[in-house]
Amino acid sequence: MAYKQLTEEIVVDYLKSLDSMKKIFSSFDDLNVKEVGDGNLNYVYIISNNKDPEETVVLKQAVPFLRVVGESWPLDIERMNFEVAALKKEYEICPGLVPEVYHADSEMSLVIMQNLNKHTIVRGEMNKGIRFPKMPDHVSTFLARMVFFTSDWGMAGKTEKWPDHDTAAKKEMVKQFINEDLCNLTENFIFSYPFYPSETNSYPPGISEADKKSIQEDGELKQKVALLRYKFMNNAEVLLHGDLHTGSIMANQDESYVIDPEFAFYGPAGFDIGLLLGNMLLAYIGQMYWQKKLGNDPADYRRWVLSAVKEIWEGFAEKYDKLWQEHQKKNPDPMWDFPGGDDAFTELRRTEISRIFHDTAGFAGTVMIRRTLGLAKVSDIASIDDPDSRAEADKMALAIGKKLILQAETMKSVQEMITIAQEVSPL
Repeated sequence: MAYKQLTEEIVVDYLKSLDSMKKIFSSFDDLNVKEVGDGNLNYVYIISNNKDPEETVVLKQAVPFLRVVGESWPLDIERMNFEVAALKKEYEICPGLVPEVYHADSEMSLVIMQNLNKHTIVRGEMNKGIRFPKMPDHVSTFLARMVFFTSDWGMAGKTEKWPDHDTAAKKEMVKQFINEDLCNLTENFIFSYPFYPSETNSYPPGISEADKKSIQEDGELKQKVALLRYKFMNNAEVLLHGDLHTGSIMANQDESYVIDPEFAFYGPAGFDIGLLLGNMLLAYIGQMYWQKKLGNDPADYRRWVLSAVKEIWEGFAEKYDKLWQEHQKKNPDPMWDFPGGDDAFTELRRTEISRIFHDTAGFAGTVMIRRTLGLAKVSDIASIDDPDSRAEADKMALAIGKKLILQAETMKSVQEMITIAQEVSPL
């Protein structure tokens, strides 16, 4: 079928044409269709059978432009192919942590998948004071497994052609995920536009010219951001989600799912972790306001947010290290078969995890600045309706982000990130 943008009125007709949907829906006579896209990139429809609500799917379709901007910013609709491929790979590596794909149509640039109707978007629920006690553990598992099993460390193995160390499969994956359009968006909207007076920026009303100049005219800061951008553009280390934040996680008290990997590509191992931790720190700032509005002492919930930041990083590092050790036992690399080899292998893992952490801290700082000065905001702060509280939160986000970037390369633990956040925005 040639590409056609679906609407609520014609979605059902499309579903009726698919054999895969006949396995989901017992009848197409009384389906409810609701468009729930966030308005940034795609159209998202929830389709449910009114006669049996358990019969339900989510349909996501790309349109040939950046929806948040309009048709003046064209995008290749083939970008949906990257999301489908990423979802399938993530499901293979992390079953139970990503939605299952039921149907994909590259010509229509859409995917139909499991409806997580018993789960909610984490960001919005956090603004309501909801805690997700198992989410940090689940997400750290997702990150550790994806980062390790799509890396050269995790994909290298013995083959007939290369009996000691073959990495050809990883190189094929890198080629598969050259996601030009959406990587270009990230390169510009995260690493470039916020750091100079771009017309695409959206400055909060409480941000002064001095606040802008503290970011856009700081040479040391911009040098470090330029290096982070260079890593993003050139270090094809692991398969990334590419846009991981609290708005791309759906959870309840028992389960967590990572959704929307349309920005998937091969990039630096610390990028996804940095995006998520940076967004968690934005939530930490925002909760200063939201908890008061709920009538609570903000300190208690904010401590939970910081504990989640700590658990996500430390959980990732521990699980990643364990996966690497297990892989070495199953697929011994002769590189470490010498007296003292075990110690050298241990030091390699420690050094690599430290390197990933430095990148993580830098990327976390960058996304905090991007979400403050750039086009796309987060509701944790942007929805604050008191002007003084909003201005205070935005300034804190810039201050924490800047410190993270400047100090990233010397940090030794996630506690240092937390300390910076508490110094700028005390409990």
